[in-house]
Amino acid sequence: MRKPKKPARLNIVIDGSQWSTMEFVPSSTAAQKNHDEGVNFKALEALLLKHLFKHEGTRAELGERHLVASLFASPPDLDAWPDKDRVLFERRYTKQNIEVRHRFVQTALDAGYSGDAVYRIPLRKWMLRSSMHHEDHVATTVSALLAGLVTRSPDDFHCAVTDNTNILAAVTVACPQSLERLFIAPIRRGVLFGEHGRTMLSPAESDFRIPPFFLADHISIVVREGYAVGGNFVFECTRCHKTFTRRRPPAKTPLICESCSFKR
Repeated sequence: MRKPKKPARLNIVIDGSQWSTMEFVPSSTAAQKNHDEGVNFKALEALLLKHLFKHEGTRAELGERHLVASLFASPPDLDAWPDKDRVLFERRYTKQNIEVRHRFVQTALDAGYSGDAVYRIPLRKWMLRSSMHHEDHVATTVSALLAGLVTRSPDDFHCAVTDNTNILAAVTVACPQSLERLFIAPIRRGVLFGEHGRTMLSPAESDFRIPPFFLADHISIVVREGYAVGGNFVFECTRCHKTFTRRRPPAKTPLICESCSFKR
């Protein structure tokens, strides 16, 4: 007798540097209210499986799920730091800010994601002094995980939840067969297809069989109001009730989108 065919699987690798932003603004009432569980991972997975079925006609089940992220620990010797560094710490890396990142990771672990690629990093003075903290180790790890999955599970489908398309360049060079069964789920559409995109490879210019799944079009389902994702905060307009994002919470309430603001 022929063995029954194994169901298709979808493996997911999440680039946590795009989600657990270190630019959290604790003064936002909405953000304070909802920052414990900002991301609905079950909703995210359901959308990715639906996207796969839409373009491949395959009803897949969840396979391996990996989170790649950095957790920062508050410096135990903060009182001994120079005044300038202590001010920077309070401005950019507050205790609440660090707690948000920890809670994001814990929510992912509770949802079944592997924490083997979660880096636990002590906060250093140089991180505060630099204009931007780059998490190159996260992108490198995402690339390595995807390449490993594509190699050892060639019959599976794979999804990278990230805005960093340089990850795709690395994987497709190392594993050219990934073009058939790998797709990306970017948070922001403009990062990939806008004129000011800062990535080397765009999915629009490649031969990926499965098109990207844009989380920006479904952000109200995946991300709770007031949560910062990819450097933007998610809000619901109090007039039209549509979801919109901003780099910083508006100074005044009620919160309204640009379209409703223009109509006033």
